[in-house]
Amino acid sequence: MHILILCREPRLYSCQRLKTAAEKRGHSMDILDPNRCFLKLIPNAPHFALYYQRNERDVADLLPKYDAVLPRFGTASTQMGCAVLRHLTAQGAACLNNEQAFLRARDKWQSLQLLQQASITVPTSGLAGSEFSVKHAVAQASMPAILKTLNGSQGIGVMLAEKPQTAASILETLQQVNVPTLLQDFVKEAENMDIRCFVIGDKVIATMLRQGQHGEFRANFHRGGVAKKITLTMDEQQIAIKATKALGLDVAGVDLIRSKQGLLVLEVNASPGLEMIEKTSGVDIALEMILYLEQKC
Repeated sequence: MHILILCREPRLYSCQRLKTAAEKRGHSMDILDPNRCFLKLIPNAPHFALYYQRNERDVADLLPKYDAVLPRFGTASTQMGCAVLRHLTAQGAACLNNEQAFLRARDKWQSLQLLQQASITVPTSGLAGSEFSVKHAVAQASMPAILKTLNGSQGIGVMLAEKPQTAASILETLQQVNVPTLLQDFVKEAENMDIRCFVIGDKVIATMLRQGQHGEFRANFHRGGVAKKITLTMDEQQIAIKATKALGLDVAGVDLIRSKQGLLVLEVNASPGLEMIEKTSGVDIALEMILYLEQKC
């Protein structure tokens, strides 16, 4: 197969691991930045055209047809990345994940709504319209509260407000710059820990327990979190798989948290990183992704 990874930074651990795994399986792989692509629709033509410009001085190259595509782009590339993904799948390329599922997962509020509709338990959460009183929105939340921008990743855009005044100040500031933000209950008993499940298809491939560093409520690797291996029950694994399917994803990083209410799904990531979970679990996740992609082609 000729495979394309859509990613702005080809040197990232995840991209390099996927490239190595693909090449070991006899496939070729390109890693290209979706923001450097030009899409062209031609009237009455059976195919679409896709061009790539490596820098501002270069003439754009017409890219070949790809058999499969792996979206690994960040939030800054969501719109263009999904447009390229749609372009390629219309030409018959297999993908992990399709653009609609990717967009669902990228919108934290929409994904929580879909999880709730699928009878999956999520933390108590709220979203206020731009004309809804900030004071009354905060009054609906328990303190301390988590505030999340709808499109953040790697722990960016996630804030902890200890008091109503702090939450109101953050909401007012973000509302002023038109950044939609959800309010979510802070689960104190979780003690700055969450569980990351890596799901591929109908199977949880790897799991890890993440612990935020001292004084940091976020457990993300990019925020200095540490991790250790953990074994989930079959019921817990089924929740992660069900959450993945609720958003229509083939591959997902599902974040779980243990609370007094039971297991909660915090969010579902459509482009989960491989580094921390591969090194913690010892599982060759990159290879598992390529094997699954082969089945889809």
